[in-house]
Amino acid sequence: MEIGKQLELFDNDVTIPTMPEEMRGKEKGSCRYTKSMPREWTDEEIKWLSDMKAQGFNNEQIARSMGRTAISIAIKLKRIGKRDESYNEHHRAEKYICNKEFFDTIHPTTILDLFCGTKSYWGGQTSAKVTTNDKDASICADYHEKAEMLIHKLYYEGNKYDIVDLDPYGSAYDCFDLAVKMAQKGLIVTFGELGHKRFKRLDFVRRYYGINTLEDFTLQNLVQHLQMIAERNKKRLTPIIVKTWDRIGRVWFKIEPITITEQWEQ
Repeated sequence: MEIGKQLELFDNDVTIPTMPEEMRGKEKGSCRYTKSMPREWTDEEIKWLSDMKAQGFNNEQIARSMGRTAISIAIKLKRIGKRDESYNEHHRAEKYICNKEFFDTIHPTTILDLFCGTKSYWGGQTSAKVTTNDKDASICADYHEKAEMLIHKLYYEGNKYDIVDLDPYGSAYDCFDLAVKMAQKGLIVTFGELGHKRFKRLDFVRRYYGINTLEDFTLQNLVQHLQMIAERNKKRLTPIIVKTWDRIGRVWFKIEPITITEQWEQ
């Protein structure tokens, strides 16, 4: 589905797209308790809302995009939950198959699932010791902290894991360096950044990945940037499995040490 015309620029960087008119729900008629005309929520609108929130747009920006009020956006987000698992539904089965294949290849005994969600695949399907985390306190997990905060704590404590799984609803970039440092055999990363392409949004990948055009905004370039981070940590990341679905890519990497032979590294 094509994105509508560009609405306006915020902070000289962020472009807000206009939601296509055909997504709009029907107006319900006037109500003396609301300042704006109430409007039904369509499934397409809810998906648009979830996508925009996941890509980092704030409620005011989403409201302008959708022709709604910021209060309406806030209420709807609260009702559906900011962590919307619906994006996972259509590829979850294939992702689990790939997880199993990677597990059988790497043979890990310890796994860190930093964004475990409502149910960690690793905890229920493998014999490995699994450490789980999700910032939602209602989810059954070992930790309920922001991923970038927890991974610093675990690294400071000297923890290491055969596999580190980064499966965020959005981007896990802030966790890359320490995840590479702690992972011994394998690293799995879901690149939610690809969802930004739907809105022709380059501000995030320009700042973090040095990507300046939509043509260069590819999973391959995101992977290469992560491999560069790994090389700085004297590790080689080799993609074993690569999958792309709507709005995301997921890559299963095998980790190998890099032997440094330069004189000043000896």
